[in-house]
Amino acid sequence: MGSDNSFHLSTAAAEAYDTRKVPAIFGPMAGQTLARVEIAPEARVLDVACGTGVIARLVRDRVGPAGRVTGADLNPAMIAVARDRGPAGGLGIDYVVAPAEDMPFEDAAFDLLFCQQGIQFFPDKPAALREMRRVTAPGGRLVLTCWAGTPPFFQAIGAALERHMDKAAADKAVEPFAWNDAKMIAEMISAAGYDCPAPEPLTVERRIAFDKGAIRTELLATPNEAALLEAGEAVIGRIIDEVLAEVRRFEQDGQLRMPQTAHLFQAVAI
Repeated sequence: MGSDNSFHLSTAAAEAYDTRKVPAIFGPMAGQTLARVEIAPEARVLDVACGTGVIARLVRDRVGPAGRVTGADLNPAMIAVARDRGPAGGLGIDYVVAPAEDMPFEDAAFDLLFCQQGIQFFPDKPAALREMRRVTAPGGRLVLTCWAGTPPFFQAIGAALERHMDKAAADKAVEPFAWNDAKMIAEMISAAGYDCPAPEPLTVERRIAFDKGAIRTELLATPNEAALLEAGEAVIGRIIDEVLAEVRRFEQDGQLRMPQTAHLFQAVAI
């Protein structure tokens, strides 16, 4: 979750994001990402656009007492939830409210940076990448993921929102998936001062219950929350019914199991 003010979430939406979206998609993605990344016990790690801290918490379990884990996100509600989900014991995590384009850290303060599904929300992406490079030590690494395209589930949500609300609501729903040109992204990362090879694909399976309550939660855990609630329950109900009908083909044993593919970039600071 990133630095675009249009993507700020309420506390309720941040809680729903953590209890629904993290186990459904972002937790599994974080696990797959970390399985492909070596982390030294003494690493100084920064999770940029950390959301509710899923990457930071997993990294905390892999660094030793000499390591340090920090999470930064512009959304105060996300940071509040991240702090509330603090470690059960052992090494803690420092969380700060800060935009990716202007982070309160010294030059070369970190050996390893993660940015999971955040870059697409930054209003000034080159500036955010330059700032990431500034705080990366020479030879340090940036591990960044962004979606490779709009998955069927969100195509269905966008289409239903456009029919029953407006195009602006639809665009906001699919916004996280629109920035997906791998070549352009690699070039932008390289221009910021990293050696960035082509990404590798990373496919995860979004799993949510095949019922109206689960779809309602997905709809409201977004920046469309206020507009949907203002539109009323009748409109929300029609949107939910259309989305369920469209994604029914992914239902297995009462669950929707839908693939989503991301680009996984691993770049080195030069």
